[in-house]
Amino acid sequence: MYLGQNEIFADAFNYYLFDGKPLIKPSDLAEKDITELSAIYKTGKIFANQKFRDVLKLCNIKRYGQTTLVLLGIEGQADVHYAMPVRDYLYDALNYTAQVDDIKRNHEKAKDLNGAEKISGFSKEDHLLPVITLCISFDNNAWDGPRSLYDMFGDIPEELLKYVNNYKLNLITPNEISDFGRFNSELGTVLKFIQISDNKTATRDILNSGEYENISTNTVNMINEYAGAKISTGNAIGGHVNMGNAWKELMDDIRIEGRNEGRIEGQSKGEDMLAKLLKKLDPGSTEFNKALNATSDERQEMYLKYGIE
Repeated sequence: MYLGQNEIFADAFNYYLFDGKPLIKPSDLAEKDITELSAIYKTGKIFANQKFRDVLKLCNIKRYGQTTLVLLGIEGQADVHYAMPVRDYLYDALNYTAQVDDIKRNHEKAKDLNGAEKISGFSKEDHLLPVITLCISFDNNAWDGPRSLYDMFGDIPEELLKYVNNYKLNLITPNEISDFGRFNSELGTVLKFIQISDNKTATRDILNSGEYENISTNTVNMINEYAGAKISTGNAIGGHVNMGNAWKELMDDIRIEGRNEGRIEGQSKGEDMLAKLLKKLDPGSTEFNKALNATSDERQEMYLKYGIE
């Protein structure tokens, strides 16, 4: 999966959390163990049909001489999801539930708790890993869905709302990116092409700029899928594509196809007009024979003469 690549995954969170500073290294990431995902799945039958996040990784974030363990998850969205805050809230809650269950099982094996801690299965010294879920939209339209749990409520009196826990949606959407220089991987390239996908002039200009001469086929495939491009990967070398050359080849093919279609369309239209002209003329007459043997210019004059359009 594209977002599961450590370089792409780290870049997404560095962009969102640290303004593009590469504080999370690809080597800092570890795929989350599948047993935890199974534990999340088994927390209750009510969740049996839930779709879990696309990617989940354990991360060591090193900053100011301190190392922090965090669970990072990404959800990719092709379209706006109008219940996304609740969906991500559920992912995070299930992760925390799984962590508590794991800690409880470890204590049960060690038999090291007493009293209230034993009942809880969780001691006063135990800690959970924080979970951050990031939603990345691959839609060039503005995100008009809710960005928090509060956004999904109707009119709630403030005196009640202050007691309701909110949940903020962490969101990257191409429409709102102003500085693609904050990306350090080809994820920025994908999002940039999605942002300008409705602007043919801008797309042509950046493809002709020479800036995208060595792009991975995985990235080109993402651009084709979400930006509606048709850039070929057939001439890829070592898994990379010169997108400028591929774009020029595509434009050449389109021009050739257009000329061929134009010739066919023109020929068909000409045959229709000649048929209309001949219907107006007496077979065997001078004008009839002239129409059959006329040059293109002479035939155009006859069309005008007889009102053929």
